[in-house]
Amino acid sequence: MRVIVCLIAVSLFILNPVNGQEDFWKDIVSPEEKQEVDIFSATGFKLEDDSWMDRYFLVQRINLLPVLREHASEIGITLEQLEEIRGFYEEFHPEMLKRAKEVEKMEKELKELVLGNGSPKRIKELVINIAKLKAELTVYNIKLVKVIKDALTEEQFKKLLTYYEKSII
Repeated sequence: MRVIVCLIAVSLFILNPVNGQEDFWKDIVSPEEKQEVDIFSATGFKLEDDSWMDRYFLVQRINLLPVLREHASEIGITLEQLEEIRGFYEEFHPEMLKRAKEVEKMEKELKELVLGNGSPKRIKELVINIAKLKAELTVYNIKLVKVIKDALTEEQFKKLLTYYEKSII
């Protein structure tokens, strides 16, 4: 049933682009059902839970996408805006995952070397390489935040930040 509602919602939005985003949600579902419509799923935007890699960033990660997914209808995101964000995500998220897995592997090796009798030269190499990868991950994260900010209106972005701040408390 959810899939049918989502497909109808997307079809009606595409066929009737003059309606505002709020009208889109109002015309498609009742307030009780509104919570069940996921524009991400309806558009095929597969956002995976990658919170496991939060610890591999140089600084605390700002992960806006799960919050955007959870509050997409309240924020009033359009299909066009979502496609802009999705394009960046689908291009660069695999690279982020790859780097996070490399950091994970290197940190394991580093721990073993430090606790054992590891070569100081190899330990230094690992520390430098880990730092570089964490910096790259952080830059990707910053770029994603910028893509989201640029795709949304100023009002939408402020709403997103309000929801984000509530989610990290």
